[in-house]
Amino acid sequence: MPTQPEFGRRLRELRRRAGMSQTELAGPELSASYVSLLESGKRVPGPEVVAGLAERLGVTPQSLRGEGTDFPEPEAGGEATDDGSKDAAGRIDLVELLFRAREEEEEGATDAAAEQLTAHLARYGDGPHRDLLWEVRWSLARIHGRAGRVDQSRLLLRQLFDDTCTRSSAERLERVARHLAELSLSNGSLLDGLRFAQLAWTLAEPQQEASVAVRAGTVLVNACAWSGYERWGREVADALVARLSDEVPWPQRSAAYRESARLCLLADDYAQARTWFERALEETDPQQDINAWAEAQYYLAIAEFLLDQGLDERAVERVARARPVIEVLGHTSMLVHLAVLEGHLALRRGEHDRARLMADVSVEAGSWPATHEVGVNLLWTARIYRALGDTATATEVYRRAAELCEQGGAMHFCAYAWRELAELPAVQSLTD
Repeated sequence: MPTQPEFGRRLRELRRRAGMSQTELAGPELSASYVSLLESGKRVPGPEVVAGLAERLGVTPQSLRGEGTDFPEPEAGGEATDDGSKDAAGRIDLVELLFRAREEEEEGATDAAAEQLTAHLARYGDGPHRDLLWEVRWSLARIHGRAGRVDQSRLLLRQLFDDTCTRSSAERLERVARHLAELSLSNGSLLDGLRFAQLAWTLAEPQQEASVAVRAGTVLVNACAWSGYERWGREVADALVARLSDEVPWPQRSAAYRESARLCLLADDYAQARTWFERALEETDPQQDINAWAEAQYYLAIAEFLLDQGLDERAVERVARARPVIEVLGHTSMLVHLAVLEGHLALRRGEHDRARLMADVSVEAGSWPATHEVGVNLLWTARIYRALGDTATATEVYRRAAELCEQGGAMHFCAYAWRELAELPAVQSLTD
């Protein structure tokens, strides 16, 4: 019977027939180095990886695996039953159902995919196929997260985090910890986000596969930026940027530069922030990710504004490019961020009525799940009212900013808000 390296030889043969490089076959989810390890038989792919590679090669997962390919045995307790043929049939059935659900997800039918995966768990949840059931729970958690069903996604991820199947694999534990961190950071649980991000980075950083470390490091840099751990975050950011290469897919490179630059922005290192935001923009393909492109334009505009080197007009131009895209996308948080930036730009030009208008837009927009971001945004809004001499409104907004920063765990910015609020009576109106 063929051994697992036979899969690698078959993968290499099919890739060459298709005229694809390892980078092209890797796509956005993998890396060329990982494909190389698969082809050399040094890595064992899971069902999700096999399915993705087969799709890019234009073959079925079964034909890619090859009949009789003998992959290493799964974890103990995962496959043994008294009736081997019945167990094998159940496993094949579960694999087919899982692939079908993922096809539904890729086609945008996320509700249908979630229904199928939930039905799989109800039918096979107590069965022996622990590795496949793990993939079912993992896929279902991701679908719920993307659909905004945060509580359901968090529950599944927490269950996976404590699962022995997860704990037996550093790769699985890193994946779950990283997604828990991302979910926490985007939904107002900054302290949980920092904890899970640190674990994911600890597991991923020693790995040779750069893309894994880059994904985990990007999340940790994000958590450090909002938590006020500037020195730690900068160390991770420097290590992260050092690992970026063509082997890392461009969306990950772009995200790594954006988060590293944002940390520098929050740490008042505006020159480095501008450099890394420029790199992020260079790495971003607007035709494939217009949201990332607009975000990079916006943050680069902030860096240029804060550098105070006569770059205001350039910042205004960037905002003008980003605003239509963000309006079409309908991202509340980014629209509010833009309003605050435009308010500060208007202040610098002496356009006080417009500055107040933009500050009012920020306050009236309400909140979104990432409460620490809302709090920091209100901190910058309060500074507009303070500069305009509106002490009463500035006081109210500073207090709200402090409350939300504390609620989200951004104690560093909470301290800024209270300190500036205490200094407020001494502020003089610009119109005096």
